[in-house]
Amino acid sequence: MDTLLSTSIELNKVNILLTLLFSIGWIVIAKPLQLYHNSSIRFALANLLFALALLLDFRHPDNPTLFLWVIADIILLISFIIYNLALRHLFRLTIDPKWFSSMIILVSVAYVLFLAGWIRPETVAVLSLVMVIVVMLATLKMKFNALHAAFSASIASILCLADALIVTMVISKLAFWAFAVSIPQNSLIFSAFNSSLMLWMQVILIILINTTAVGTTISRLIVRMKYLAEHDQLTGLLNRRAFQSQLEYQFSLFQRYQRPFSILMLDIDYFKLINDTFGHSAGDTAIVHTARQLKQQVRQSDLVARFGGEEFIVLLADQSLTEAKLIADKICQSLSETKWADAADPLTISIGCVEASQARDPDQLLKLADDALYQAKANGRNQAVMAGSKVSSLT
Repeated sequence: MDTLLSTSIELNKVNILLTLLFSIGWIVIAKPLQLYHNSSIRFALANLLFALALLLDFRHPDNPTLFLWVIADIILLISFIIYNLALRHLFRLTIDPKWFSSMIILVSVAYVLFLAGWIRPETVAVLSLVMVIVVMLATLKMKFNALHAAFSASIASILCLADALIVTMVISKLAFWAFAVSIPQNSLIFSAFNSSLMLWMQVILIILINTTAVGTTISRLIVRMKYLAEHDQLTGLLNRRAFQSQLEYQFSLFQRYQRPFSILMLDIDYFKLINDTFGHSAGDTAIVHTARQLKQQVRQSDLVARFGGEEFIVLLADQSLTEAKLIADKICQSLSETKWADAADPLTISIGCVEASQARDPDQLLKLADDALYQAKANGRNQAVMAGSKVSSLT
């Protein structure tokens, strides 16, 4: 018995040391490395509170009081709430403080009633653990959905494994508390929660929950880096490299399955005059305004990209050249009727339209679209011209 107790004490020290080390690690990630500062600080705080809960949760058989166990369960609830908040910051999800605040207030009231002797300590512990389960189930669902949206279901499942194991472990502890009313406090069952098996499970879970949290943070960093590599920072549209990659894929589908699509090449008229008259910040405003108008005028399934400078490009899936021309005319009209700056005339845009069937490869398709765009400029601007057409098509 003394040997088992000694082993349990040492394992509990290992658990506390692990949580403290992980807390330091998250602080390093937040401060010197400056990676996801708000989330990392919350992960560190959750580890510190979990260490405190472990310290209070481990009771010596010679002192079998339930008082500190109740406090430990309340702190455990707070630590998992903070863990949930860390993940919400990481995934940029909305936070409802009322939901978490109401939980803490309810448990605090129950604890006060316990101190006043009106309810049993087991009731407070059961209430705390039920809320831990609710928080962790919500966390598990949120984490899986966010990771599944960015990666595959298998990766999301692996990174959520620790959260699922924590729910299982808390449910087992809840079952223990549910039957604790009829069990003497100095019985062997009470000391079972100090057993080596339980403490080894805690060691594994501490390592798993932190390593999967690190993995989740790294996955978010990868997603962010991929987004920055594929999107224009000013407008949020796809950049030229990302668009060309999508164009090659769409053209391969056209060649294999004859799935049609069209391209619009667009250029803001007299953009240099805007920069010279109003300054480069106004030029940026004009570009952002144009990007917003383009997104509003096409479908979500269509691809819109900033091709360079004041030039944009749109891929219209399943659209013929005639249909693309109608959409281009609508874009010209919408932009010319929308105010973008108080002291400036509405913007106008010139557009070249081309269909995939007109080209033998993506490079030729872009060349035809560019030629049509320059024809629209030559015809007087503020219009759309179809590739192969020399006739002015005023909007």
